[in-house]
Amino acid sequence: MSEPILESAGHLLIDDFMDPEECRTLLGQIGDYRKHRDLLEINRPMKGRSLRYSVINGEEIRANLPSIWELYRGAAKDLVNELSGTSLEPLLNTRAGVNVNVMPPGGSEYRWHYDRTAVTAILYLNRVEGGETELYPNYRILLKRKQQHKRLQLTLDRFLRPTVVRRLFGKRKVVEPHPGRLVVMRANRCWHSVRSVEGSADRINIILAYDAPGARFEVEEGLDSYLYTQKTPSSRDPNYAP
Repeated sequence: MSEPILESAGHLLIDDFMDPEECRTLLGQIGDYRKHRDLLEINRPMKGRSLRYSVINGEEIRANLPSIWELYRGAAKDLVNELSGTSLEPLLNTRAGVNVNVMPPGGSEYRWHYDRTAVTAILYLNRVEGGETELYPNYRILLKRKQQHKRLQLTLDRFLRPTVVRRLFGKRKVVEPHPGRLVVMRANRCWHSVRSVEGSADRINIILAYDAPGARFEVEEGLDSYLYTQKTPSSRDPNYAP
């Protein structure tokens, strides 16, 4: 049996997952939502590339944006499972499972990180200047029992972070925002980030996360507070934990 394409390549780019008219429809629905609600703005300064964005979390999506909720639990999930050769499911943690990220021009960016989940799909809804996703597929050396070997996992991750090490051992991919384009990645093994958004338009995309049925994550509480509230983090870097 051949190895699933997502496992071997670490990521897959699909340019026509959604047609332009469908993207415009979703953008219109998101625009209507924004007319009646102020989006939560997150600003976490970091050395190098910071975390600056606005977000509609999964609980709000389930209640107010049913088309996106249906996409998350339907067509996107089916494609992820086809590519991964597994039976992944939407997260039990609804807030983190599906998000709409809105990144205004003039400094919005998303810091380097691994995701907590096995697979993440990013659906771009519009074209903007800048705002490219940079990623290093299958880059992380992920220990099978990383919870039992936290210190070793942390050491390995720290070793691979510096730019000079990535240039030596990683294969960088750059994905430009384009309406209907979908990138699917093994997210807990893919070191990735978003470059600063330029020009005059908001960068709008949908994040869809999947993992094994019933999956729970040690970093859940601290990471959710970091990504979805303006509270001061309880630890130095809750966006990353081995």
